[in-house]
Amino acid sequence: MRARDAKADKKTVLVVDDEPLVLQTLEVELKRGGYEVLVARDGKEALDIVRERPVDLILADVMMPVMDGHTFCRKVKEDPKGRSIPFLFLSAKSSFEDKLKGYLLGAQRYITKPTTKQDLLQAVDVRLQGASLAQELLRQRSRRIEGDLTAISVFSLLEFFYVGRWSGKITLTKAQEKGEILFKNAEIAGATLSRLHGEQALEQLLSWTNGHFLIERYSL
Repeated sequence: MRARDAKADKKTVLVVDDEPLVLQTLEVELKRGGYEVLVARDGKEALDIVRERPVDLILADVMMPVMDGHTFCRKVKEDPKGRSIPFLFLSAKSSFEDKLKGYLLGAQRYITKPTTKQDLLQAVDVRLQGASLAQELLRQRSRRIEGDLTAISVFSLLEFFYVGRWSGKITLTKAQEKGEILFKNAEIAGATLSRLHGEQALEQLLSWTNGHFLIERYSL
């Protein structure tokens, strides 16, 4: 999975962190992994970069001066040019409440500090692959997409809605369990699982690694 085609166009990753050593380490590891890397020390500096040049993925810390990661993520997703950029948070804050806030803003994954080189590169690879698949499905303009969760993660399913700015729902089934994640204009609007609702249901559904999924989009 780590072997990359030297002839393929390199993807550009924007890394945002106010700790110089962390920023340097991430830059080195991602370059070794075959990526072009841009760096910024806070959300404001990073936002200027996103507005000036193409970026394929953003990896940002949460706690930063000038503009924190959550504010930066929200501003990126508010801009039509940034809506489809896969966004990952890298943070020492690892509670579900912290992660949920990131998901609701449009981030596709929360990576907990410290992380290993392997986990970092795998997370970046998977998010970019998910974004590519989402773009392909967008071109097909399908209203219904279904499949097996062993082949694609729930987080990748969320990405379809973020990239396409869709409204609709994801229905997940496993044995006798059935849950739904609802979206309005690409934002999570609610979740249910048996008697659970809201954050409790979403927390459980995000942990599913097997079962069946059905995506239904309400508008094209």
